Amino acid sequence: MRKIRNLINPEKKVYIYLPNDTIRHQFMSDAQNEGITYSDDVKPTERLADEIMALQADGTICFVGAVGRICFQSNADNAVRIDYEKYINGGDDYIIHTHFPKNS
Repeated sequence: MRKIRNLINPEKKVYIYLPNDTIRHQFMSDAQNEGITYSDDVKPTERLADEIMALQADGTICFVGAVGRICFQSNADNAVRIDYEKYINGGDDYIIHTHFPKNS
């Protein structure tokens, strides 16, 4: 089983794409099960996830603001964009290399 913690990258920004409510709930539940919290120690399941969340180098998650969304939508070299649905389903193509994916 793939872990969120395996996605931590101290050298790049990590954005997690969560295309629908089911995947958002799964991500928050998985994060909590791995002991990942927000930087203020709030448990992931105590907040609703957005379509894009950030995974920090310290192992916390956070919401993404306007600048982060611009970075996510660009093809920036300093960012890694993960399609969480593909990641947890075992797909090899879980890294988003092109344009912003459409909602499923």
